Amino acid sequence: MKTLFIALLSALLLISAPMTASAHGALSEMVSIIIHLNHYPTADDKKVLAEIAADPQATAGDKIIAGALMRMRHRVEGADADALRKLANNDATPASEKELATILLGIAHHPSSRDVAKLKAIAQ
Repeated sequence: MKTLFIALLSALLLISAPMTASAHGALSEMVSIIIHLNHYPTADDKKVLAEIAADPQATAGDKIIAGALMRMRHRVEGADADALRKLANNDATPASEKELATILLGIAHHPSSRDVAKLKAIAQ
């Protein structure tokens, strides 16, 4: 019985590990892009963001954030800003996604030093 329990637990951990790594990877990538943001994401950043937006394992929030960040020019506007506001105000949204959405909504050209400190805290 103990062996069966350990086998099942191991299988569950192996199944869930890629999802956790992927979600954390997407978050880390977006945090890094935002920290280094200067007016708009670079071409390389946009490739990473497009991959996140297309990743079936990424959360809906990750996809919204990645898309808004990918399309931003100096600031997030229009439908992307509306989607980020909804994400930030949704009680079901994870805290890290709420924080990223809020930070993106407040960016004008580049993140403030206060935002960079928040982003570094999220990355840890």
